[in-house]
Amino acid sequence: MSKRITVLLIAICLIGLVSVPTAKASSDQPLSQEQVFTLLQEAFQAQSSLTLEFRTYEEIQQILSPHFHEEYAKAFLQENLIKEEEGYIVYGSDFALYFIPFYSYSDKTKVLFNQEENKYYVYELFEAQDSGPVSYNAHYEVITIEKINSNWLITDLSMQDEAPIVKKAVVRGSNIIEDTTFLTWNPFKTTIYSLLEMEIPTPLHSGCFTNIF
Repeated sequence: MSKRITVLLIAICLIGLVSVPTAKASSDQPLSQEQVFTLLQEAFQAQSSLTLEFRTYEEIQQILSPHFHEEYAKAFLQENLIKEEEGYIVYGSDFALYFIPFYSYSDKTKVLFNQEENKYYVYELFEAQDSGPVSYNAHYEVITIEKINSNWLITDLSMQDEAPIVKKAVVRGSNIIEDTTFLTWNPFKTTIYSLLEMEIPTPLHSGCFTNIF
């Protein structure tokens, strides 16, 4: 009887050592669609929390760093962070750059995984909006997620007229798998960085978004 109890205790200990992957897991296995959605939702919550109270710059960096690549976080803060006497804060806006898009997290939200590049591309079509304080043409908003130093981080946000094209994308169980082909280059793609830096016409300047600036 004592031997059976000992074996049972050892088995329980071994089971307890098995880790369960989360949205920010450092596992070598691809994330499931649910984990990708959770990662984006947590990132958006982190950004939104910066509107609630004044903080130090270091505190804000700590809030963003688990979710965003350093360069993306830097661009987000340069565009949205305001310094007041009480500290730093992000104020709400009808159109704030670098925020995670308002995805529906439904079958309209697509997730593609490029195994060779080890990147996820999340996108959704936003229908044209011609009423309210912000109006825009129909477009896709695409988030790129990359594995950097064993962590999945958001590295890019782009707006484009056509959906990303990936060859032979398949879904296996709850994991999204993609063959080793690259994303097809899209001449309509406009990164969020180029919207601020390019002097030539872009979808933003040519009417993709109107009544904003």
